[in-house]
Amino acid sequence: MNLPNQNNENECPPRASFVAYIDGELFPREELGLEAHLAACRACASELNEQKRLLRALDFFASENERAIKLPESFTKTVVASAESRVKGLRCPRERSRAVFVVVALFLMFIICLGGETKSVVAIFLNFGEQILAVGGFAAHLVFNLAVGATIILRSICAQLVRGSAASSVFLTAFFFVSVFALRRLLVGRFKRA
Repeated sequence: MNLPNQNNENECPPRASFVAYIDGELFPREELGLEAHLAACRACASELNEQKRLLRALDFFASENERAIKLPESFTKTVVASAESRVKGLRCPRERSRAVFVVVALFLMFIICLGGETKSVVAIFLNFGEQILAVGGFAAHLVFNLAVGATIILRSICAQLVRGSAASSVFLTAFFFVSVFALRRLLVGRFKRA
């Protein structure tokens, strides 16, 4: 804070400097200058004392009110439960479609606002899209080839089994139980949700 020239006793510092002095926000040089002025000027000294009394009174009433107001023990739980029940979020499909529409509209506005740079931005997005499609095509080919391989292996195993034999019955029963065990989470999860 800049204090006025302390040599002239008629120039009193602004009230903000008193508040800064009480809060300890003045630089040491400014603090010494203000203390020298307070020693010479009774009006400023009484103003400072009045502000100190006001702060003490506010502190006293604040601490007294903290003791006087007691919240119920379940107050926090009640407030949290009430807030959670009022939060709706994006639950409606209509809200989701609106959100997607807004995002797409903002994206288009962004591209339009680019002006002359639109071609290079579109080229970047097309390049990115091509890369994503390439990775997706690789993943699709991988899954397809794994399915073809599994089909060939199962066909060769099934060709070895004779229909109606004990070995084929044991294999089919074991396959059924392994499938049920592997998919139990899917089956149980579907019934628990209802």
